[in-house]
Amino acid sequence: MIIKKKELIENAIFSIKIDDLGYVLSQLRDDSRMDIFDNLKDKDEWQGEDLNNTNILFTIVVAEHKLLKLFSNNVTSVVKANKRPRLLLGLSLSEEIRESTSMPGLRLIKYDKVYDPNNVEVIIPILNPIMHKDIIYSYEYIGMQGNYKEIKDRILKYYKEGIDWDKQKAILYPDLELPSKGYKKILYKVGKS
Repeated sequence: MIIKKKELIENAIFSIKIDDLGYVLSQLRDDSRMDIFDNLKDKDEWQGEDLNNTNILFTIVVAEHKLLKLFSNNVTSVVKANKRPRLLLGLSLSEEIRESTSMPGLRLIKYDKVYDPNNVEVIIPILNPIMHKDIIYSYEYIGMQGNYKEIKDRILKYYKEGIDWDKQKAILYPDLELPSKGYKKILYKVGKS
């Protein structure tokens, strides 16, 4: 089935074929976010699936129109959409340059439902790969992703090796080892603003 641009609307749900392993589901959310679910199946059959009860593998910011080749089928009509609120914590480029790389690092931020880079609460201004490795492992970089092959590769790495890792982080933190197989993401406790 060929997915058309007009199908790329909020809460649309698509299956993604992951090489010979099978299929997972993805859902477009508000503000250019897309959830990828941890629900690998051999067959592209999803009747009655409820995404509210399915673990989210990761949520990324996407350029939807560049991802048409990522999707196998539109299954919106047979799957119950995820309505859980999005986590409004993420990683963005820091204003400081890391000495070890001569590049910016990442910072942990809290943002509103519609992301505005000029209106964020900076929680940690620059993440250190030793002190903050759990935060780097656990939260997503808010940069736009439009390369469908990289998204598929990330999902494939998770199912083949048990490691969920965004290659964009490796560019900024080449000194940070990959998370261990089966690593469980942490939730950072944010105090009252």
